[in-house]
Amino acid sequence: MPRADKPGSNRTTPLQQKAYRFIKEKIMNRQLKPGSYLTDGQVATELGMSRTPVREAFRLLEYEGFLSSSARRGWRVYCLSLKDIHEIFDIKETLEGMLARKAAGCGDERKRQELRKTMARMKKSFIANDYEAWRSADVELHHIILGMSENGRASRIVRDLNDQWYRIRLGLMAMQGRLERSNREHEAVVEKILAGDGNGAERQMRGHLHNLRGELERLLLQVILPYSENGV
Repeated sequence: MPRADKPGSNRTTPLQQKAYRFIKEKIMNRQLKPGSYLTDGQVATELGMSRTPVREAFRLLEYEGFLSSSARRGWRVYCLSLKDIHEIFDIKETLEGMLARKAAGCGDERKRQELRKTMARMKKSFIANDYEAWRSADVELHHIILGMSENGRASRIVRDLNDQWYRIRLGLMAMQGRLERSNREHEAVVEKILAGDGNGAERQMRGHLHNLRGELERLLLQVILPYSENGV
């Protein structure tokens, strides 16, 4: 996935952040479709602000891989390819495996209890066929593991990568048997972390992400890419 030069620190002004959150949410929830175009004037009018903070938000989203600039047509919502998924998961498997290993060394009983409770919530949501509650618990579980690792830089990279492929999560969750398989994989990771088995936790996390990558690949090749002109 191509990256622009990193924008300057002035991107953190309130109006820039408002524009950034507004556009990013629309991309992640597919209100802005892959391959669609938007302009700074269009967004500025919708938000009731000048074009300058919107342009800065566009530059940050380009740097993060959500938009690409077009000299004549404005800004284009980036289309994820199979190559992008492989690149994202190459990094995720390495980093999240390492973070799971570090999480196994966490002695904070409050965090360990949160991990147990969230895993129980995932299982309960699966039994109730509550996909939204399951998705929320899944995100929270990984967030807790990242926190237990106490490696803020690596955790931020993982969160950024997750945002990039978030838009295809709903299609993945609809795959037959996906939630049941995912629950088993998550439970194996949690058991190793709580047992203090760092090597086992890393092995289970890498296995979980390897399986997830394979299911995403099948989803893209069999369901999405044959019928999508622009990608996902």
